[in-house]
Amino acid sequence: MAKPISNIKKYEKTHEEEIDQNVAEVKAAVSDNKDAILKGIQLLKALEEGGTLDTAYAFTKKKKEALGYVVEEISKEQYTPLLKNLPELIFLLGEIDVKALREFSSKLNQGLEQMDTGASEEKTGFLDLAKALKDPEINRSITMLLQFLRGMGR
Repeated sequence: MAKPISNIKKYEKTHEEEIDQNVAEVKAAVSDNKDAILKGIQLLKALEEGGTLDTAYAFTKKKKEALGYVVEEISKEQYTPLLKNLPELIFLLGEIDVKALREFSSKLNQGLEQMDTGASEEKTGFLDLAKALKDPEINRSITMLLQFLRGMGR
């Protein structure tokens, strides 16, 4: 009779076989994520061209030191009011009606452009103001201004 098997060795891959398997996995991953990899390369190229990549690299190498400088700078007395008001400012930005503000700023810009093109040497008398109220655009603007002042006074 044959002797029983008492020593079992597991198959161990050679170093070359491990390398071949790893390369195959990397090839498959590159193939599956080709678009993302190309976009990543474009992003790195843009960061390099702008000089930002060097800055980011230097910051990561010396992040503790750099963050220490930032904290030291922010801790100065001149920034105290800003830091105290920052949370309130953030809440204020959340309450602003951006659409209405954009519309208002557009109208304000149009008014500034009109003011620049208008003659600044002309004098306006009381009768000129009364006549101007008949102009629908001026009347609409004065009405809006009065409504704004009423709302602000409430």
